[in-house]
Formats: sequence, structure tokens, C-alpha cells
Amino acid sequence: GPARLARLPLARVKALVKADPDVSLASQEAVFVLARATELFVETIAKDAYVYAQQGKRKTLQRKDLDNAIEAIDEFAFLE
Repeated sequence: GPARLARLPLARVKALVKADPDVSLASQEAVFVLARATELFVETIAKDAYVYAQQGKRKTLQRKDLDNAIEAIDEFAFLE
């Protein structure tokens, strides 16, 4: 089922969605799509930040690597 395709716990995602006072209902499909989108976003920003870690001869991401990726990549401008 769809629960196996998402790595994030869908029950936790649904709880976070329902914590928003503007949300009254959240279908299982909507929760799944949000979970997958979140996973893809985290994967993308981590890969981009890893490039900066490698430039610093490190294998571990640091906050400054994420900051560099956010600053350098237009897609992440909303995070500034």
C-alpha cells in the first residue's frame, strides 16, 4: 500500500496537518502526497548541501552547508 512507499510516518504527518487550525479534513492521499513531497524536498536540499560539505573536505552536513545551498540555489530562496 501507499504507507510502504513513504518513509515518513504517515500518522505523524497527519497529526502535523491536523495541528493547522485551517485544516479540518485530510485524506489519506493528501497525507501521503505531503509525506512524499517532504521526503523529496529533504533529499534535494541535502544533496545540494552535501556539495558544500565536500568542498570543505567533510562528509557530514553542517548548518553552514545548508545555508550555502539556500543562498546559492534559487529554488530555495523562500527559505531565506
